[in-house]
This record gives sequence, structure tokens and C-alpha cells, in this order.
Amino acid sequence: MLLGGGREAVVFRSNDVTAVKMFRNSAVFLSPAARAELTFAIKCLQHPHLVRVLELDVAAGCLRMEFVDGGSLADVLLREGPLTEKRMLRVLVDITAGLGCLHEHNMPHRDVKPGNVMLDLRSGTSKLIDWIGSWAEKQSLTLGKPVGTPVFMAPEVAGKPHKHQIVSDTWSLGCTVVNMASGRLPWADTDALGRTNEFMAMWLTSKGQAPPYNASKWSPALAAIAALCFEPDPCRRACAQQLHSVCKSMCIEDNYY
Repeated sequence: MLLGGGREAVVFRSNDVTAVKMFRNSAVFLSPAARAELTFAIKCLQHPHLVRVLELDVAAGCLRMEFVDGGSLADVLLREGPLTEKRMLRVLVDITAGLGCLHEHNMPHRDVKPGNVMLDLRSGTSKLIDWIGSWAEKQSLTLGKPVGTPVFMAPEVAGKPHKHQIVSDTWSLGCTVVNMASGRLPWADTDALGRTNEFMAMWLTSKGQAPPYNASKWSPALAAIAALCFEPDPCRRACAQQLHSVCKSMCIEDNYY
């Protein structure tokens, strides 16, 4: 069964526990550098809040991955609209934990957004999927193009040097908070007609400007989390591990966890 797809690959459900990601161009995405990083992921990235890569089949040009049965957070937002703060915090606890695992291995995710957060109905947890490897970023940068999704990019990615740092994921996490709280994409009103203008969003972000959001109905703690994420200077921006501790503390204090 087809689960979804994009420019680079399509994903099929194989059975109740596995999915198959088939690359459109295996010569590019299964290069020696890609194989090395994916092999490392299979061996080392075993975390309850990361969708596990189970097997790399070079001959078939595909990856076999853990199947997660609840669809993506982006699907939930389209279907149900904004999330409650309680639900947002539970998602944030999970995905900051998954990011922490990646970051311990010096691996940015490079595309944190609701579309890459999968919901596991059996455990009630959230899991990150589809991190972009360093090989893909290097290849894209040779063409002068940053990898990731424009309206979720950090300033140092939207502008020069166009390269992700570990804390670039933190800025994307802030954009994810905006998306969860509003039910709309970050930078949804960047032109006079209320449309999402990705080029304008990247230009404004490159100047250190965060996507507009209304935190008047948020708790002070959630507003503080967004502010930590949207620190323009990556050297001063909070890391995923720090945000995980803050979010988990909030959940415990409010009996959410």
C-alpha cells in the first residue's frame, strides 16, 4: 500500500511492522557516503522517538523502516486544527528526546516539521522520521541550494552559509510550535493575498526574523520555549537536550506526563 512520496522517494507499507522507502534515483541517494551514514543509523540510532531504519537494500534501491500506524502530525493538524497546549507539550517532549539522540552523534535532522513527526497509536508517542543525511546536504550545497523546508528553516540555513548546525533543528522546532498552535504553516501570511511566499519567508528568516505568531493565549512557559527556539544567533540558541528538560518539567508540573 502506498503511504506517500515526494521528489526523492516513495514509501510503501510492507506489513504491520515495516515500511519500504524506495528512492527514485538510487545512484544519487545510495552513494557510498549515503550507505555509510545509513549503515550507521541502522546500528546506532535505536531510540523510541526515532523511526528506526531496519535494513538497507542497495540492490533494490530502498530502505526498510519501522512502520508507524498513526500518520503524521501534519495530517492531524489538517484534520483537527490547532493542538491543545497539553498535546503540544507531549509532542515536544518526544521529539526533543529523538533530536537529542541524533545530536549526540553530531547529526542534525535538517527537516524538523510536523510532516516528519509520526504518531504511534499503540504507544501514544511521537517519532521523528526522514532526517536528511550530510551527503544530501553536501550535494545540494554544490548547487547553492539549502536542504530542508523553506518555512521551517533557521537563519543560518535560509541565508549563507546555507548549512545546518545542530541548533538549526531548534529553530525548526519553534516553527513546529507555531504550526501546532495555529494549525497553519509558519509564514502563512507573507504576501498581500495571505499566501505563503517561501522566498520572502527565507529572506526574512535570513535576517533573524521569526515567523509571526500570537502567544497571547499561550502559557508563559510555552512562550518562553518559543523564544528559546527563535534566538537568531545559533551560538546562543538552546539545544534540543535543554528544551527536552524544560518541556518534560512543564509536563510533570501540570500532570501531563
